[in-house]
Amino acid sequence: ASTDGTPELVKKWIEKHADLNLKLIVENERKGKAFALNNALRHATGEIVIMTDVDSLWPSNALSKTLKWFADQTTGAVSCLKKPIGPKVKEVEENYRHYYNVLRVAESKAFSTPIFHGELAAFRRNLLEKIGGFPTDIGADDSHTATQIALMGYRAIIPEDLWVEEIVPNENYFWWRIRRAQHLIQHFARTLRGIRQAPMKFRKILAIESFLHLANPFLLLVATILLIVSTLITYSLTALSILALGAILLTIKQYRIWTIQQLYLIVASLRNLWSKEIVWSKQVK
Repeated sequence: ASTDGTPELVKKWIEKHADLNLKLIVENERKGKAFALNNALRHATGEIVIMTDVDSLWPSNALSKTLKWFADQTTGAVSCLKKPIGPKVKEVEENYRHYYNVLRVAESKAFSTPIFHGELAAFRRNLLEKIGGFPTDIGADDSHTATQIALMGYRAIIPEDLWVEEIVPNENYFWWRIRRAQHLIQHFARTLRGIRQAPMKFRKILAIESFLHLANPFLLLVATILLIVSTLITYSLTALSILALGAILLTIKQYRIWTIQQLYLIVASLRNLWSKEIVWSKQVK
């Protein structure tokens, strides 16, 4: 269902590489990424299914670094760390991604991470089929699929030496971040029911990430509102001092980045009330 000439480019590339076993699957209607992935899954025959995004750039050894982890039969899924690139990469994206990557590696070393990256995500095909393929009613198909595999007792990991570059949008960066936040919120809201059944090592990780994405942003919002009301109505010096301290802390990069992420999550949570953004328009990168 592509209208930007992508199928034609793929056909030309296939013609130039006749020695490779390549198949182009064309859909008549855009129903979202997960529908396309499930369609492709029906044609897949290998033991490992690997997905990517058009805006990602792999190093030449990405596949070998990915596949080696599947030698361990307890590994069910593998993803990558991301490095943002592009002419308009913002400081907030670079710093956010740095801390985000550290968390993903730490969670992986503990057992599994509940957040995967579609720029490079690999899954055992038999496990994908066992869980019914990719979810089509929420946006985070990569993360939710990996989490479902981890809930079965397999590891879903991001190695610390597997890097992929991701092109950041030149325009509408804010809404790009909101859409991604929406999808993660949908994922964690859906996963709440499975926390108690999660493997012990994964349960704590899943509970913390769910809290950070679903509850923490609104605790910050409520606390800020209460402090402002207390300052204006009761003239509380304590409330005023806390607000002043918070304003001063915004000069510290780490705190400022964290605060911005909370704002993204709040806006994304509200936007999920009327639109899940399962299908979205192509962005200029």
